[in-house]
Amino acid sequence: MDIKKKRALTAASQCRYIKSDRRRCLANARRGSSYCFFHDPDSTIERDTARKNGGRERSRRAAVLPANTPDRPLATASDVNVLLAETINQVRRGEVDPRISNAVGYLAGILLKAKEYDEIEQRLARLESIVAGQEASPTMMGFEPELHSESCTFVNPESGGRA
Repeated sequence: MDIKKKRALTAASQCRYIKSDRRRCLANARRGSSYCFFHDPDSTIERDTARKNGGRERSRRAAVLPANTPDRPLATASDVNVLLAETINQVRRGEVDPRISNAVGYLAGILLKAKEYDEIEQRLARLESIVAGQEASPTMMGFEPELHSESCTFVNPESGGRA
């Protein structure tokens, strides 16, 4: 597409509102209008309704489970899977707010990562203790170091003989 046509299409779809600093609004114009949602004089009622609804959403109480909801064991990945499956089914039945399920899913992921790191740290500690024990006692490796004074000889490379 030719650059002039592209600029013309972009300019045609851009809001025509000019701000107080004399810069043009960069938002896309609404279909069938020369202005974006925020500057279209014909959308005053829609804007006011949206603003009020936005305020209501922010002041809406947090979604919480009833106080008598039993705790679930979360010691293993299997326990976490059971919790997630239960939560998914509760959301599907409309028994749990999706915001709660999102939080449960997010926190379950963090919990599983923490358990994974904990397991890695434990395995590393075991390996380090094994290695440290081997360094302290070479016989654990199946050999005893031998030190012989005559085992080291020096050769003078120029003379081809012993130094």
